[in-house]
Amino acid sequence: MKKIVSRGAYLLLALGLSLNAVGCQKSNENNKIKEGQSISSEEAGMSINANGKNETFKPSDYTLEAKKEYVYEYLGLKFKLSDKFRNYIADKKIAMLDNQSPIDKELKYAILTFEKMTEEQKNAVIEKMGDGYKNWQNELERIGTIGIFEKNTSEEKISKITKCDTHTKIGVSSDGKYDCYLSTNSGAESNLLDELKRTEIQIIDKKERPKNGFVLSEKTDLENTEAFNKESVKDLRKLSTKDINGKDFTSKDFEKYDLTMVNVFATWCTACVKEIPDLVEVQNEMKSKGVNIVGVVTDTVDDNGKNKEAIEKSKLIHEKTKASYPFLMPDKTNFNGRLNGIQAMPETFFVDSNGNIVGDTYSGAKSAKEWKQVIEKELEKIKNK
Repeated sequence: MKKIVSRGAYLLLALGLSLNAVGCQKSNENNKIKEGQSISSEEAGMSINANGKNETFKPSDYTLEAKKEYVYEYLGLKFKLSDKFRNYIADKKIAMLDNQSPIDKELKYAILTFEKMTEEQKNAVIEKMGDGYKNWQNELERIGTIGIFEKNTSEEKISKITKCDTHTKIGVSSDGKYDCYLSTNSGAESNLLDELKRTEIQIIDKKERPKNGFVLSEKTDLENTEAFNKESVKDLRKLSTKDINGKDFTSKDFEKYDLTMVNVFATWCTACVKEIPDLVEVQNEMKSKGVNIVGVVTDTVDDNGKNKEAIEKSKLIHEKTKASYPFLMPDKTNFNGRLNGIQAMPETFFVDSNGNIVGDTYSGAKSAKEWKQVIEKELEKIKNK
């Protein structure tokens, strides 16, 4: 099975992004969860695995890979690091990470960061939930960054974003909207700074921002996950899969509704799970208008087949969020390839009664009110066809 998200993007996504997270709120009535009420990750059972233990991971395993050349088409940049600097990344002496402004808003900046990593930081194991990753990242020593910033962004603001004090302008993006910079931290080790400054950076044609808003996808990663191909997927007419309880779900289930909202998420995505009570409210209100909702839990299937732990966690989330719609598992075709290369979760798209994928793709969590507005717009589109 093709991987649904690229390894480089996984860490950003697995921590819930915090960009679109719905606020948490505990019930005062015996901690019961009401329909439409936001919940915490603990209430949803996300912070523990099937054995009741906190889930952990090793951040250094999810830093970006060392490559001979990096091509970021959505940034309009191509660059080659020096051999020595690239070897530092391969040896985990330097962590290469990425960062961009919120994916659901106009792009203000997007950067690749380079951080010195100690042996302790390289071997650190932290919990998926909580501030562990943020603290780990903050303790890294910034060497420099390569990236783009909205034109006329002040140097003071660039310094704040990059945590660097020296900025060398490379040029202007091909669409004229962004300035490209190599930024460095004068307090970093001189030999590391010298190697980073040897980076060969070239401005290339900048592709239009993808629908999901995530611009930090490197070209070879996208090709490996077939992210480019998913946009050509037009229908799910041959879909045949099962939900997390083993019940069949096929394209015939789309025929029962004018519009089906397909919400793609993972059990480890905090923002995704916090959104579910809002989706319950939406389904209850919009069902009479011919609208259904289904969830697709991407991590219930992996390269080895069914992921039993993720399936059990999905059942727990379904129960605790009082979800009134099915949680589906990816089939062997990854929904005719539509799930390939998803770079940010949750991602939502729509299917009509004929099994055709229709309307726009939406990245990030939304409130019930926002989703109702989106659905009304998408319903209007299919009625006017």
